[in-house]
Amino acid sequence: MKKYLLIVPVAFLIFLVFAYAVWWNLSIWLNQENKTQVKNGQNVSTENKETVKTDNGLKVVFTDNSDGTKNVYGVKMQSQCFDKLQDFVKTYGSDYTKCLADFNFNEQYCGGFDPNTEGLSDINIIVILDSSGSMAGQVGSQTKISVAKKAVSEFLAGMPQGVKTGLVVYGHKGSNFASDKDLSCSSIEEVVKLGANNSSKIISAMNSFSPKGWTPIAGSLDFARDIFSSKAKTNKNYLILVSDGVESCDGDPLVAAGELKAKIPGIKLNVIGFATDRETHDFLGKIALRGGGTYLTADNSSDMSNAFNKELLLIKKDCLSTTFLQMSVRYNANYASTLDCWLASHEKESNSFKNDIPHRSIDNTCNQEIADVLGAREKYFWYKKEALNEKNSQIYNTLKADLNNQLKILGK
Repeated sequence: MKKYLLIVPVAFLIFLVFAYAVWWNLSIWLNQENKTQVKNGQNVSTENKETVKTDNGLKVVFTDNSDGTKNVYGVKMQSQCFDKLQDFVKTYGSDYTKCLADFNFNEQYCGGFDPNTEGLSDINIIVILDSSGSMAGQVGSQTKISVAKKAVSEFLAGMPQGVKTGLVVYGHKGSNFASDKDLSCSSIEEVVKLGANNSSKIISAMNSFSPKGWTPIAGSLDFARDIFSSKAKTNKNYLILVSDGVESCDGDPLVAAGELKAKIPGIKLNVIGFATDRETHDFLGKIALRGGGTYLTADNSSDMSNAFNKELLLIKKDCLSTTFLQMSVRYNANYASTLDCWLASHEKESNSFKNDIPHRSIDNTCNQEIADVLGAREKYFWYKKEALNEKNSQIYNTLKADLNNQLKILGK
């Protein structure tokens, strides 16, 4: 009986020890499951999960370890050293994220050139059409003015949406008699306003005039220059002059062409000489050269249509070439700016650490840990910057190849 009385309390004691062990392990497990909590307003995550603490837009990436230390950008730190790091970054740290601005390639295809539809936009085109008395002459079975009107109408009406077009006419008032010279030379008119035009406007304008008077080429160039000055807000401007004669209103077209080029950003003055003699060809060619453009000739209806098709081709090729140059400049500038930003950020943190931390703390262990973390942080953002530059480079090279391919197609 005494033997059994001794067994009972021993068994009870064993039971208590076992129960306590179960309770202890259960509490540890529950504590591990609920480890994530909020300390001092910051989220502290479970072990081995990355946490980002943000101070004034500056980010410090770290993970918590089970021994109370932290891994910061791959460097192991004591908690008290981590606190000092946070204080340093908050006061002296560089915001490396400013060096990671993505590059915007929105200006590909010259502000709206679509290689599939060959559409253009953000471009201003004005045609100056000679309607002086000589344009009443015959080319085959048609008058010069009829051929020119048809070609100009098709050219302007065929422009894709977004292209701003306009038509200026001279020589359509008065007569080619001396008595009407002043009237005719001063009657330069914008019959189709520079803007988004439709076929009906252009056809109506073409029916409103006929060839009659003199040839104020210089005055018409000055007239068009004033339109561009007030209405053209881009540097993609084209002026196409169609004429069969030389200046007859005492102006100087070469001076006018030079002033046009000097005052209108990106202007190209292209000239189409229509059924002219050698002297007139040479004269009109000099005007185009002075205006920074090209000179084409037309002797009949087919030539005139082809000349305007070539004008559109030249505009598209010029547009693509200009876009490629602008894109290259912007791409290289972006690469340089991200590098300069990183170098400036690195220098700021390094100098601040050298000048501040050693004087504020005698804890050499923490000083070394902070120095190691700052070095790792710099590398962390360097690799991010390089990855972004690599992505931009791939986009740039793809667009470059595409633009060169389109130039080859247009060059055929």
